Amino acid sequence: MHESLRLYDESLTLMHQEKQALEAEDEERLMELCEKRKAFMKEAWEKRAGCDRLALLERLEAIQEAQDDLTRRAREATEMLRLALQSSRKENTRLTGYGKVVGSRQNALIVSKEG
Repeated sequence: MHESLRLYDESLTLMHQEKQALEAEDEERLMELCEKRKAFMKEAWEKRAGCDRLALLERLEAIQEAQDDLTRRAREATEMLRLALQSSRKENTRLTGYGKVVGSRQNALIVSKEG
């Protein structure tokens, strides 16, 4: 097997691992895998001379599909995080308002008992 094809196959394997890291929310592992894949892809592209064009095209199409899937999953994860943060902010605002009401009522009770 041509070295370029082997490197592209390794890149596809790394992309599968990236998907698992994304699902596990393991950001450090995800970044590590992305950097490793980047290096493999760069090396594969540089070593493509003499490689069967059809086999190369097949690998690149498979990588494109895997990249589209990773991108979709990352966008979904980002949206879920955005919604969780938005919900957290609303809850924080609600609790802050509740605390103000309870605090002012307690102060009013103390004043009326002393007065």
